[in-house]
Amino acid sequence: MSEGSRRQLIYVAEVTQGTTPATPVCKPLRNTGGGGIKVARQSLQSAEYRQDRAIAGVRLGNKTPTLDVPFEFSYTSFDEFLEAALFGSWTTNVLKQGVTKKFFTVEEGFTDIAQYQTLTGAMVNDFSLDIKPNAMITGSFSLLGLVASAFAGSSIDANPEAAETASPFDSYTGSLKEGGASIAIVTGLSLKLANGLEHFFALFNKDPAKIGVGRANLTGTLSCYFESAAMANKFLAETESSLEFTLTDLAGNSYTFLVPRIKYTGADRTLAENNISIDLPFQALYDPTEATALKITRTPHA
Repeated sequence: MSEGSRRQLIYVAEVTQGTTPATPVCKPLRNTGGGGIKVARQSLQSAEYRQDRAIAGVRLGNKTPTLDVPFEFSYTSFDEFLEAALFGSWTTNVLKQGVTKKFFTVEEGFTDIAQYQTLTGAMVNDFSLDIKPNAMITGSFSLLGLVASAFAGSSIDANPEAAETASPFDSYTGSLKEGGASIAIVTGLSLKLANGLEHFFALFNKDPAKIGVGRANLTGTLSCYFESAAMANKFLAETESSLEFTLTDLAGNSYTFLVPRIKYTGADRTLAENNISIDLPFQALYDPTEATALKITRTPHA
């Protein structure tokens, strides 16, 4: 019986989508579990009528391979996947949205029973981040791939690099600005970047022929205590604003996430006996000054 504590995820970047490097040097992909590599297939049932009322046949349809990777966010552990999510590249420790496609081979290994499965041609469809009080900073990457292999008895890299050791970020150390001003009444913040990826198929091949890319859609929700009408009025008046938050780990490393232009799309209040909170979903928009809808700046400790 395989045990989850012995499972591993490793990855390597691809030069050509769907082609694993001949001698891959893999890195561990830090994660908190998830469902592993999945291959969804439709069941195609024959519509033939028979005098004995039996089903004449069934086939399985196109393969749609995916992988969800939940994680606790930590310094430099996910920089390549952040690039892939934003279709951009780190430039002097700054990452912005772009149009460059990045591909990975990801292997899921059940090391205690020596069974390994790979997902090739993988791209980041969704990236999410969730910040709550009294908790680690969590998130996930949702990947779409071209081919999920059958299980094999050996790994593509028997000696991957050592895993990153940076401590996860938590909700105790950092800062937050809304509209350029510090704000101390926020009780939760979530971001989701959806790239609109979709599998496309051709005749006589059950695996996808390609992965199409949609628009980069960044949304989120800011939750806070209801202490004044200022935040609700931004929604009612369609007043544009901005969000900027910095996460700092125990070693002093940090990431600053800037969403330079947002518009709130709701302001729902929740009443409790001893407090009232307000949830403000928002839509991020392209900012011509920053030339992006999301800017991430990483800063190593001094």
